Amino acid sequence: MNERFCISALALGFASMFLVVGASTGAAENAGAFYAGRSLTISVPNAAGGGYDTYVRTLAQYLRRHIPGHPAIVVQNIPAAGGMVMANQLYVTAPKDGTYIGMVRGTVLEEEVFKNSQVQFEGRKFNWLVNMNSDVDTCVVSPSSGIKTISDFYVKQAVAAASGVGAQSYSFPIAYQKILGMKFKVISGYRGTPDRIIAMERGEVNSACGITISTFRSQVAGLARAGKVLLVAQAGLHKDPRYPDLPNMLDEAKTPQAKQMMRLLLAPLALGRPIAAPPGTASDRVALLRKAMADTLADPDFQALAKKVRIDVQSMTGAETAKAVDTMFEAPPAVVAQLKSIVGE
Repeated sequence: MNERFCISALALGFASMFLVVGASTGAAENAGAFYAGRSLTISVPNAAGGGYDTYVRTLAQYLRRHIPGHPAIVVQNIPAAGGMVMANQLYVTAPKDGTYIGMVRGTVLEEEVFKNSQVQFEGRKFNWLVNMNSDVDTCVVSPSSGIKTISDFYVKQAVAAASGVGAQSYSFPIAYQKILGMKFKVISGYRGTPDRIIAMERGEVNSACGITISTFRSQVAGLARAGKVLLVAQAGLHKDPRYPDLPNMLDEAKTPQAKQMMRLLLAPLALGRPIAAPPGTASDRVALLRKAMADTLADPDFQALAKKVRIDVQSMTGAETAKAVDTMFEAPPAVVAQLKSIVGE
């Protein structure tokens, strides 16, 4: 009797194992059948050549090899309104079948915290797949600006190029002006980092913030080495360890209230390059895309290309990204209201 029971249990165990393997294989086959001959679109919240675009196009080089069915990868640039249009589109109208995902700006998520009327999404309802990098921001100036140190921002006019409200290139210098008392003036309408650097070279503006250190290192460091731009300050919840002597804008906050506002302002930097699928995307497709993202970031060919194009990859899983999004909604209402009054105009 005991022997028969053991044999039956063993048989049941093998049967269960085959069921699990069969289900897993079936899911892969179903995904392969779905994605074969299709395309996966990744939307980007800035123009071609910008920092977000560089990350996505580097990822796109190898992502298809890690998705069953190997769909074509299409990169779609939607730079309007500092990424707000893209985030709204991803949430409201994008296909919810696993064929459309997007990289969402952390500052656009912050606009939900500010209760911006343009927001048509709920950040905590996106299906977060990965965050490719947590970052620190920078401010650069032209040599002709006369600005050489962070202290000069208090006494010399810094005319900063920006894309639009909702983008870090806009909100950061505005906050430095109104919270810290620095002499920033912001000119909007520039599409991305390359356009802003060209505007500096033309003399239309003399500074730019909202250039993360990862973007600086991949796109601007060469100009800095040539003396065409000067790196004056960084801004983040922590300093980048590669630039220990570069002053942090957060340390310029002199009161507890100013410090709280600056921390909320800089919190989206932790969400440097997050990618999400729309709400309503089937959970098995979300799981598949999360795995594909993780496998791509671990791919030696991707890592070699990332090093070649000089992008930093300090990634978070989809679950970790979702948790980081949740923390943005924990700031005291009074701090949110005051910061909104400053950068949410």
